[in-house]
Amino acid sequence: MALQANPVTALQNSTFAQAKPRAAGDELSQIDFMKLIIAQMRNQNPLEPQKDSDFMAQMAQFESLNQMRTMATGMKVLQGMQELTSASGMLGRTVTGKQVDATSVTRDLVAREAFGTSYSQLPSEMRVRVNEEQRVQAAIADAANAGNEVSGRVDRVAIGPDGIPMLVIGTKVVDLFTVGEVR
Repeated sequence: MALQANPVTALQNSTFAQAKPRAAGDELSQIDFMKLIIAQMRNQNPLEPQKDSDFMAQMAQFESLNQMRTMATGMKVLQGMQELTSASGMLGRTVTGKQVDATSVTRDLVAREAFGTSYSQLPSEMRVRVNEEQRVQAAIADAANAGNEVSGRVDRVAIGPDGIPMLVIGTKVVDLFTVGEVR
């Protein structure tokens, strides 16, 4: 007795196919691509079947797209490293740039100092303690000054919630990309 396996059912039952639903803008995964190829093969006109070379061309295009995605990810990593290197080079220097709302950066700094992890990873009772800290309260009170120009010596570099390095000048936080002068 030969065992028959339906490739579509097998693919649907695989652990890879049980992934989270895709959000708008998500890329086509390899599982999605294989589902499309299988559906295309199953639903083709039997009198005019698609050529093997057409399927191979589609697979080659998909592989090329995957390689481009990998390269783009690598480029983003390199860009992030370059930005962090640039920001680190400003430590101890006097800079002039635009102040940003320092609340999230300050919360994260305080959480890492007090609990050894980022603010987003803390349980609610620890978040309350972080929010009660004087530096966080000062950042909340100073949020209205975001967008103003500020000058001062860079004390530290912190990564903002968007992954962009921020320069910490006392209790102020300056976006690296707004720095207009370095002394």
